[in-house]
Amino acid sequence: MLASAAEDSLRQRLSDSLRIHSEAAAEVPEAATQSRRDRREQARAAREQARRRAAFEALPQEQLDSLITQKGDSLEGRGADTIARDTVKEKKPQKPGAFLDDPISGKNKDSLVYDVRNKMVYIYNEGDITYQNSNLKADYMQINMDNKMVYAYGKPDSLEGKPIVTKPEFSEGDASYTMDTITYNLTSKKAKIKGVATQQGDGWLVGGSVKKMPDNTVNIENGKYTTCDETDHPHFYLAMTKAKVIPGKKVVTGPAYLVMEDVPIYFLGIPEGFFPINMGPKSGLLMPTYGEEYTKGFFLRDMGYYFTLGDYADLAVRGGFYTLGSWEASAASRYIKRYKYSGSFNMQYSNIKTGEKGEPDYIKQSNFRIQWTHSQDPKANPGSTFSASVNFATSGYSKYSATNLNDILSTQTNSSIAYSKNWAGTPFSLSANMSISQNSQNKSLSVTLPTVVFNVSRFYPFKRKERMGKERWYEKISMQYTGKMTNSVTTTEDKIFSKETFDNMKNGIEHNIPVSASFNLFNYINISPSATYNEKWYFKKVEFDWNPVTNKVDTLPTQYGFYRLYNYNFNVSASTTVYGMYDFTKKRKDRKIQAIRHTLTPSIGFSYTPDFGDPKYGYYQTRQTDSTGRFTTYSPYSVNAYGVPSSGRSMSMNFSLSQNLEMKVLSKRDTSGVKKIKLIDELRISGSYNFLADSMRLSTIPISFRTTLFQNFGINLSMTLDPYRLTPDGKRYNKLFFPGRIVSTGWSFGYTFKSRDDRSQSAINDITSIPPEYMNPYYDPYGNMDPVLRRQYMSQMYYDFSLPWNFGFNYAINYNISTGNYPPKGYKKNVTQTVSFNGSLTITPKTGITFQGGYDIKANKLTTSSISISRDLHCWQMSFSWIPFGFHRSWSFNIGVKAASLSDLKYDKSQSMYDNMY
Repeated sequence: MLASAAEDSLRQRLSDSLRIHSEAAAEVPEAATQSRRDRREQARAAREQARRRAAFEALPQEQLDSLITQKGDSLEGRGADTIARDTVKEKKPQKPGAFLDDPISGKNKDSLVYDVRNKMVYIYNEGDITYQNSNLKADYMQINMDNKMVYAYGKPDSLEGKPIVTKPEFSEGDASYTMDTITYNLTSKKAKIKGVATQQGDGWLVGGSVKKMPDNTVNIENGKYTTCDETDHPHFYLAMTKAKVIPGKKVVTGPAYLVMEDVPIYFLGIPEGFFPINMGPKSGLLMPTYGEEYTKGFFLRDMGYYFTLGDYADLAVRGGFYTLGSWEASAASRYIKRYKYSGSFNMQYSNIKTGEKGEPDYIKQSNFRIQWTHSQDPKANPGSTFSASVNFATSGYSKYSATNLNDILSTQTNSSIAYSKNWAGTPFSLSANMSISQNSQNKSLSVTLPTVVFNVSRFYPFKRKERMGKERWYEKISMQYTGKMTNSVTTTEDKIFSKETFDNMKNGIEHNIPVSASFNLFNYINISPSATYNEKWYFKKVEFDWNPVTNKVDTLPTQYGFYRLYNYNFNVSASTTVYGMYDFTKKRKDRKIQAIRHTLTPSIGFSYTPDFGDPKYGYYQTRQTDSTGRFTTYSPYSVNAYGVPSSGRSMSMNFSLSQNLEMKVLSKRDTSGVKKIKLIDELRISGSYNFLADSMRLSTIPISFRTTLFQNFGINLSMTLDPYRLTPDGKRYNKLFFPGRIVSTGWSFGYTFKSRDDRSQSAINDITSIPPEYMNPYYDPYGNMDPVLRRQYMSQMYYDFSLPWNFGFNYAINYNISTGNYPPKGYKKNVTQTVSFNGSLTITPKTGITFQGGYDIKANKLTTSSISISRDLHCWQMSFSWIPFGFHRSWSFNIGVKAASLSDLKYDKSQSMYDNMY
C-alpha cells in the first residue's frame, strides 16, 4: 500500500512538471477502417506504451522516494500555459519535491519517454515545448531533470524526393534562433548552440559556435553577418573571428573581412568595429561618396551626420568639397505627426569655382536651393487647410550645381503656400495664397504676395423659408459674392529686393457680384438671364505727359490715393439638348451593332456691356505720343492688378454646338450582354459676333475634337479658323470667306503597349511612378534626388522583373501661322512635331532595361534620351545608366548591397555631365 502511494505521488509530480501531449497516442483511428498494416502498427505502438508504463511502475521504492525528495531549481518566468493563472509578478512558492518552478507544457507527434531511473525525458517527432517565456521546437529533444539541461537537434526528412534536415527553432522573448544543435540550461538560461542562424534587423547572423547569455546577448566564434537570406550558403558575408550581439541594438566585432562567393577578400577587412541592427532612424555618421569631375576636380561629398529629433522629426547635415576649390553644404529635415501634418525641408548651398582666374572660362558664383513641402491631415483641423510646395533656386543652380538630369533640364519652377478656411453652416469661405514662378533662362521672377479671396457661395435672397404651392419666379434668383485682394510683381533675381521692384508692384481689391436665375421654357429650353457688377479699388495711378523740350513722353510721379472703378454687364443664354437614335434591332435582334445615338447640345447667348471709355467715368485719358501731334488713349490705372473696364460699347452674341456619338454593341464580356462605345467623346465649335463693332464683327472659330477609341488610347485635335482674309502684307480686312483660314492647330495621341499576361496590371516600371518604399517618410530621405526624379534617373534600382515588357509613346504636332509682311501671302507657316517614348524590357528573368527619350521631327534629331540596365544579383543589385548623346551625355555604374544596413558596401563609377561643359 505504501509503495502504491509513492508511485502515485511520483506520477502526479511528473505530470505537474511535464504537461506534454503526445499526438501519436491521441490520434488512433478506428480499427474497422484500418488496413492490416495499420492495425499491426497500432498494436506495436500500444505494446511500446505498455512496456514503458510497466518499466516505470516496476521501479524500486528506494528510487521512487529518492526522486520524490530531490530538490528542484528555482527559475523565474512563466510557462505559456500558466501565464493566465499567475497575475502577480512575484515568485510563486515552489511545491515540495517539484522538479521545476513552472511546468513544461507542449506537444509532440510520436512519443514521450520517461526514464525516471536516469532522470531523463525523451521527446520524438515535431516536439514543441514551452517553459516560462522560452519555446523550443525540434524533432528530437532530451531533458535532464537532474541538471535541468535540454538538448535538441533536427533529423533528416524528405520533401519531393529531396533530402532535407529539419533544424531546431528556439525563441526567448523577442529573440529567435535556428540552429543545428542546442544545449539549454533551464536554471541559468544559458545556451550553447552549434550552427545558429538568427535574423537581426535586415540581416542574418550565422555562427559556428555560439554562447547565449541570460540577458539574451550572444557571443559568436567564427561567425558571419550577411543580408543574403540564403543563410546555409550566402552569396556574401562579413566573416567575423569573434563577435558580441546585443539583440535589437548592435553587433560588436573583432577582426573581420569580406567574403564574396566563397572567395575571402582580406584587404577589405577591419580590425574591429560595430554596426547597428535596430530598426528605425538613429543618429549617426553619413558616409561620403567620392569621384572626379573634369571641371571641379576630385570630390568627396555627401559626408555628414544624421540626427533624430525625437519621434516626429529628423535632420541630416551634409557637406562636400572639390580639389579645385568648389564646396557645398546641405541640410534636410523631415517631420511627421500622425493625423496632424507631415512635410520636409531641404536647403542646399554651393560655392562653385571652375577655371583659372583671368581666363575666359573662369566661373565663381554661389548658388542655393530651398525646397519645402507641407501637408495637413484633413482630420487635424476640420474646416481649414494649410499646404506648402516651395521649390526656389538661383538661376545658376540648375546649370552648375544640380546633380541629376531633370534638375538640369528644368527651366521653370513654381512655389506656393496656401491656406483656406470655411465656416460650417455658413456660405462664407476664405483662402490665401502666396506664389513664386521662376525662369532660370532669363532669370525672371513672377511673385504674388499674397492673393486673398473671400467668397460667399450662391444663395437665394427671395426664397421663402416655408414654401407653399409652386415655386415663384423671383425665388429662382440667386446671388454670389467674391472679394479678392492681390499684390504681384514681375522682376529679375538681382532686383528682387530693390526699390524699383516695390514701386512696380501691382495690387488692388476687386469685388464681384453676379446675379442670375434659371427658367425652363416649353419644358425643353433652359433660359438663364444674369447681370454682373464688378468694382475695383486701387491705391495709385500713373499719368504721362508730352515734353516738348525733349520731344519725349515723360512719366509723371506716381499718385497715391483711393480710386474706385466699377463696371457691369448683362447676359442671357439659352440651351437645350437634342437626341437622335437609330435602332438596328427592329429588323434583327442579333445584330452586332444594336443602336447608334447622337447627342447635340446647342447654346446661344447675348451680352451687353456699356462704354466705360466715356469721359464721364474718367477711366481713360489721352496723351501725345510724338512730335507730329498724334494722340493715343491710355488708362492711368493700368499699373494696377485687375486692369481697367473695357472701352467701347459691346453687344454680342456667342454660340456653341457640342455633340457626341455613342454606339451600343453586343458583348459577351459584359454582364448585361450589351456594351457602350463612345465613337466621339466631344466635337465642339464655338464663336461670337459683336453687333456694335465697326468691322470684322465675327470672332475666330475654335474647333475641338476628342475621342477614346480604345482603352488608354486617345486622340485630341484642336484648331482655330479665321473667317477673314489677309492682305499681301499680312493684315486682316473685312472680307469673309468659307470655310476660313486655319490660324493654328494641334493634334496629339499616345498609347502604352505592354505584355499580354499583365494587361490587367498597371505599368509597374513606369518611370514616373513613385516606389511604394517612399510612402515611409523615413525611408532613405536624404538622397540627392527626390523620389520621382530618383525613380526616373535611377529607375533600374526599383525594377520589377515580373513585367516582361511595356512601351509607351506620345505624338504631338502643332501648326500655327505668323502674320506680317511675308510675301506673297502675308503669312508664314510654323510646324513642330515631337515624339516621346518610354518603356522597359525584361531580357532575362533577372536583367531588365528601361529607356526614355524623344525625337524632334522638325529638327530631325533625338532629344535628350537615357537608357538604364539593371541586373538582380539576389542580395546585390547592379545597374548602369547612360545618356548617350547631347550636352548632358554621361554614364554611371553602380553595384551594391540591397539592404539599407550595408548600403555603403558598394562600388560607384561615373562620368559627370558637367564634363561636357568645356
